Amino acid sequence: MLKKLISLGAACAVLFGISSCCGAKKKTIRIMPVGDSITRGSHVDTSNMTANIHAGGYRKPLQDKLKAAGYHYLFVGELDYWAYGKDGVCDPDFQPMHHGLAGFSNDLILNGGVVPTPQMDLDRLGVTELRVPGILEVIDRQKPDVILLMSGTNGFGEEGRNRLIRAICDHFTGTLFVATIPPQKAPRTGCERVEAYNRSLPDFLNTLTDAKCKVVFVDMFSHLTEEDILGDGVHPSLGGLAKMADVWFEAMQAHRKDLEK
Repeated sequence: MLKKLISLGAACAVLFGISSCCGAKKKTIRIMPVGDSITRGSHVDTSNMTANIHAGGYRKPLQDKLKAAGYHYLFVGELDYWAYGKDGVCDPDFQPMHHGLAGFSNDLILNGGVVPTPQMDLDRLGVTELRVPGILEVIDRQKPDVILLMSGTNGFGEEGRNRLIRAICDHFTGTLFVATIPPQKAPRTGCERVEAYNRSLPDFLNTLTDAKCKVVFVDMFSHLTEEDILGDGVHPSLGGLAKMADVWFEAMQAHRKDLEK
């Protein structure tokens, strides 16, 4: 089932990867965004998903910035659905692959499982369920150079987050950017726990002195406000997504020389 899903976005991603490196000697950086529905991208109007401008989430403005800055990149991941485009067709300038697992906790990202997926998408993909493997198998399959990890929106859970990060650091040899999660507000259950959850992240990252990968802390939370969050209390607005793209981009810029080696 997963193989069917990947094939839908593979052509778009592979063609873009080829065009981005033709005639150039720069390394093509394989970037894997990992997280939940904020990484995947939000659809507010479920009656008109294919036209919704939130499709692709922060990944669309981030790709625009990377392209303008001259990066040679390829976005990778196990999923491609809800890609930026129009009338169900992926925009040729957008790479749809990602590992944004709607509704997933830290432990589910680590171990894998069935991704909650609207029936209309299951029907389009010709599958009865959408199941992804655990993150370590995904890393082996996708071979990213960069992982953009922002997780914990669903259920928080510092211990689960730390297990997830520790497992990645014991397995992955590239650059792991780990971000705090954006603000939340009512009516989102547990929104008052966001700040404490985020506060515990830098201290844990400082313990990873033996990590195989390079670990970079990214302070996403402080760059967004509750005004950047939609009425559901959790998903960023278009303005919020643009701010997120800025934060990810600046983090990558600060380490660009290493990423392009």
